[in-house]
Amino acid sequence: MIAVESWGIAGSVVDGGRVGRAWLGQSRGGAVDPAALALANRLVGNGELWPAIETSGGLLLRVHRPVMVAVTGAMAHISVGDGPPVGWGSPVVLPAGAGLRVGRLLDGARTYVAVRGGLTRQHDQLTVGPDPLRSAASAVASRAATRTTIRVWPGPRVDWFEPSVWATLLSEAFIVTSTSRVGVRLSGAPLAHRLRGQLASEGIVEGAVQVPPDGQPIVMLADHPTTGGYPVIAVIDPADLGHVAQAAEGVALRFATPR
Repeated sequence: MIAVESWGIAGSVVDGGRVGRAWLGQSRGGAVDPAALALANRLVGNGELWPAIETSGGLLLRVHRPVMVAVTGAMAHISVGDGPPVGWGSPVVLPAGAGLRVGRLLDGARTYVAVRGGLTRQHDQLTVGPDPLRSAASAVASRAATRTTIRVWPGPRVDWFEPSVWATLLSEAFIVTSTSRVGVRLSGAPLAHRLRGQLASEGIVEGAVQVPPDGQPIVMLADHPTTGGYPVIAVIDPADLGHVAQAAEGVALRFATPR
């Protein structure tokens, strides 16, 4: 068992989510940055999308028996009481009684903590699953470079905007003002609608860039609503969506078309 003494900011147990249920009104959910979740699980020998912890800082765990853990995603202040140090991207065995704290994030927006065997949540207690019978990583993982230039494809409602607005999207920087599991709000040059009136609600996907009447875009993430009435000017290339998911408040993002 693992006791959660503090969930911190947005702490939860996540897996890969539920793909293909938008037609039932259910977004994917799961890890906001699936690639970081998969890496943490691979490091400890789990299946890539096994349940692990997602946190934006302030997490404190206490282990009741020896467990192997790995931390990926955003860099953070990580400290261990009564156990060996834990660094980013390296599997480490914590002894019984050790406490693991993920403190303030140093970059990015979400950190992932995987435990060998996977996790099941019961209130503030986590149960570790059976050993996966696969080898853990024998070396520290290399960390992918952070990208702030994000590739986008034209969205289904690009016709709601003047051609100059698309050019603005591709030439101006947009600052992250807030991030949640639902989406990332951006601030920059307004992307004004050409057409007036109310767009009927229609299906939207993860990575959709919606533009409300104020012209400030919102990028949809894992827990996005499956329908929306704001026009979608663009859709983030799936290969770059993790970089948006890890963009912290104050980060400047730029958009470009795929080459």
